[in-house]
Amino acid sequence: MKTFVKYLTMSAVIGACSTAALNVHAQAKPSETEVLQKATSLAIGNLAWESVRVSEIQKDGAQVKWFVTLRSNKYRCSADANGENSSCDPVPGAAMPPAGPAPVRAPPPPRAAPAPALIKNMVSVASRDRSYLYYVSSKYSPAGFNMVVYALHDKGQTAEQFAQQSGWMKLAEDNGFVVVFPEAGPQGWAANSGGDDAFVKAVYDHAVAHLMVRGGPGGAGAPGGEGGRAPRGGGEGEAPRPGAAPGGGEGGGGGGGGRRAQTWLPFHYLTGSGAGATVAQEFVLNHPGVFAAVATLDGGAYPAAYAKGAEPAQGYFQDARGGKNAKPVWKPLKKDVPVAAWLFTTGAPTPAESQLADYWKRSDAVAPTASNASVGGFPTAIYRNPTRAPQEVRVTSLGEGAKYDKSVASAIWTDFFSHVARWTSSPNGDLGGLLTEAEVNKTFDVRTTTVDGATYKYYVKTPSTYKKGQSLPLVVSAHGAFFPAWLYLSQIKMHEVGEKEGFITVYINGQQNRWDFTKADGPDAKFVEQAIAEVGADYGVDKSRVYMQGFSLGSGLSYMMGITHPQLFAAVSPNSGIGPMTPEVKAWVADLKAKSDVRMPMMIVYGDVDGAASTDAKIPAQGVLRGAIDEMKQYNNIATPDKAEPFNSPNTAPYDVLVLGGKAVRDGVDARYPKGRFQISEYSSKDAKPLNLFNFVWVTDMSHGGDPRQAQLEWDYFKQWRRGPDAALTFAPR
Repeated sequence: MKTFVKYLTMSAVIGACSTAALNVHAQAKPSETEVLQKATSLAIGNLAWESVRVSEIQKDGAQVKWFVTLRSNKYRCSADANGENSSCDPVPGAAMPPAGPAPVRAPPPPRAAPAPALIKNMVSVASRDRSYLYYVSSKYSPAGFNMVVYALHDKGQTAEQFAQQSGWMKLAEDNGFVVVFPEAGPQGWAANSGGDDAFVKAVYDHAVAHLMVRGGPGGAGAPGGEGGRAPRGGGEGEAPRPGAAPGGGEGGGGGGGGRRAQTWLPFHYLTGSGAGATVAQEFVLNHPGVFAAVATLDGGAYPAAYAKGAEPAQGYFQDARGGKNAKPVWKPLKKDVPVAAWLFTTGAPTPAESQLADYWKRSDAVAPTASNASVGGFPTAIYRNPTRAPQEVRVTSLGEGAKYDKSVASAIWTDFFSHVARWTSSPNGDLGGLLTEAEVNKTFDVRTTTVDGATYKYYVKTPSTYKKGQSLPLVVSAHGAFFPAWLYLSQIKMHEVGEKEGFITVYINGQQNRWDFTKADGPDAKFVEQAIAEVGADYGVDKSRVYMQGFSLGSGLSYMMGITHPQLFAAVSPNSGIGPMTPEVKAWVADLKAKSDVRMPMMIVYGDVDGAASTDAKIPAQGVLRGAIDEMKQYNNIATPDKAEPFNSPNTAPYDVLVLGGKAVRDGVDARYPKGRFQISEYSSKDAKPLNLFNFVWVTDMSHGGDPRQAQLEWDYFKQWRRGPDAALTFAPR
């Protein structure tokens, strides 16, 4: 039987979080073999494309033909020369047939959209092939992160049957997310404690990079989480260096010649029914730092699973950028890592189910008394942490004989999963709340503006005390690649600081959720200027107190805007990414500085296990971080020397690390980091009246993310500075 699929070839975007790469929207062409591997995978429905062996490639005018071996199956395939319109026919018999021209097929006539179909992927666990099915909504975001739900079926049913019964496919389609259905083995789910843990983890690891899209809107094909993986060994997109991490972005894989539904570590959720619920709960007990939330019907756990709570948590996010060997300072036990949990039972909870609820109540440190509410039509007891709302445990008793149906799945998605994330701000992640896009649209002023014919969007939030005509400070916030403003604002929460401190927050959104900071007068730079001007005209802004911060790719934008348009900002704060500036930007800065010795107060915030950090959580003596530090010291007339010292790494050959010479200050003290998580190096100018014009903040145990206190830290630096109409700075220490 022949299958036919339109296959879209695309270039892989390299290192989106690595700002040095994405600031020019660099693209890498996939190899011919990789294009044909992915064309085959989409045509035959097995999307583990790396396992496809391509041979005997022949080119015949406008077509390319090849043979494929996939496990014990052989196929003869053909496609257009660019990899589109691929089709494959099984080859009967065990032997590969002689090479010969494959029949030329005209594309089929247009036909109605097929009914939603599950796609199968394979993973290898303990030398055995296991499978999972998945469905990508036609409303998925090609240019943004997509949330992923993993749903485990009960015994006595297949994954396909559970997909239909539970309604998760319909929910995914309607709400634009991805749902994954791991399949039990031939003998069903493992009957021993944690027996399927390795399989669930393998599915998670594989799915992050292999949720290929069949049909629907074209995606960016980017490999990796926050926009992709930086060049091997290059951290933030620079050349390899001694002691470097061997990769950049979260996720990895994918990209190249196919379309992939991109996702990121914070947005993964686990659910299950019956035997699948037990597998789900056992996995989360043993691996609490993977999923943001778990919701199950009739799930329990074997006694042995609870004993694992006394083991150290894995700290998966500590190595989210790849190649990091630094041991985390904060090393919680598994039972101390919070997971948002919703436990459904048919009838009254059994002793095993009550034990599970008690375990999660302790892990989430919830209040002893529940609030009772109807959630999705289900009477539910909700136990909340008094200070960290996303840490909660919900308990719902359904009627005897109730099934895991569409109403259950709908409540779980609408009222639970879609409102929580596991942010990459610590080794095991930190639970945080989420606003849905619809909620953001209702609670923020959503505005659009046009720059050079392109429409841009931005979100405005004023403090509740705001009155029209006031002149308030303004903070402009720029998201990372594939991290749209409506989603990023739930991570940084700058508007919440604005509510407390009395400033306006503007979250700007780039084209295709990316930024181009290669030119100081490019469209994105003009957009920033225009948004500031429009908000100033319509809301009232104190022009002397305009500030900007950005994350990842947005960090590069905020850095570039600060050094090329200092008259606009009193201070800026790039976070989790810098990237060397282009020659055009450097020339702009040189011309600017030749005319006036203007200064730019700046606070750079960077995690010690992020991409540009060394494998040992050190600042390399050479590389993108050193480059940014030196550049800002020169820009701000700072003479304080830093020094390079040799470091005998236990993980690599010896290399030089940078010892910062600024005044050492510690901040961010809490129970996890009693000495302070923020290692701040304060640099002051060599002027007659020295000014603290540059701070570099090195964040312990942080990969590509942001500490929940980071927005306040940045504001505390911002509010000291004012910029006069003549571009002169005024400093008022806090």
